[in-house]
Amino acid sequence: MKISIVIPTLNEATYITRTLHTVASQSLSDNLKVELLIVDGGSTDGTPERIIEFFEHNDTLPVRMFLSERSRAKQMNCGAHFASGDTLLFLHADTQLGENALAELAQALENPSVQFGYFKMKFDSENPIAEYYASFTNINSLLTHYGDSGIFARREFFEKVGKFPNQEFLEDVEFLQRAARLAKPYLVENAHVITSARRFEKNGYLWQMLCNISIVGLYKLGVPSDWLKEFYRGK
Repeated sequence: MKISIVIPTLNEATYITRTLHTVASQSLSDNLKVELLIVDGGSTDGTPERIIEFFEHNDTLPVRMFLSERSRAKQMNCGAHFASGDTLLFLHADTQLGENALAELAQALENPSVQFGYFKMKFDSENPIAEYYASFTNINSLLTHYGDSGIFARREFFEKVGKFPNQEFLEDVEFLQRAARLAKPYLVENAHVITSARRFEKNGYLWQMLCNISIVGLYKLGVPSDWLKEFYRGK
């Protein structure tokens, strides 16, 4: 079994090193192979240099870097195109893998009915609102999981779904909705990912939680993603 981890980056110099560390330090069985594909969208803050510096001292797994047109969906699709694994794991640049994440994912994939899914999520914050919000990812529901949860899909299934849609916002929500029409999502229950609470810290924990819930709800009701993007990124 081979898992290809795809990480899109854009000005993530502050967070990328710790994310890479959690990927490189995973305990892997002999029959599990992993490769890492990092697709940058034109960073200007030294992100590529941080990545190169990290792998000059950490050679535990194969890594390739690509430059793509700026757009998380396009960057993830670019990485998927060059991936050689039978399973794709899409990881945000500020999302860390729990120490047993890949082992638990590999175990789940031994069941051929598992086609796509995500992990439980925690935040790198002990704020009670953040912990409360993250607790909903213990529920296997599309309403509680997004790209921050670490979306995975078997390669053939990913192609069948149609890859990530060509939209600049909520591409993760749209992909999961399309995937769920073809198969049941799988929640990796015995592992988690840890994502940055930076937007919560910037905008306020309660406000950001309500904002996220509202935006996803409005999208599911048919509000265009471009309109929602302007509102979300303006906060």
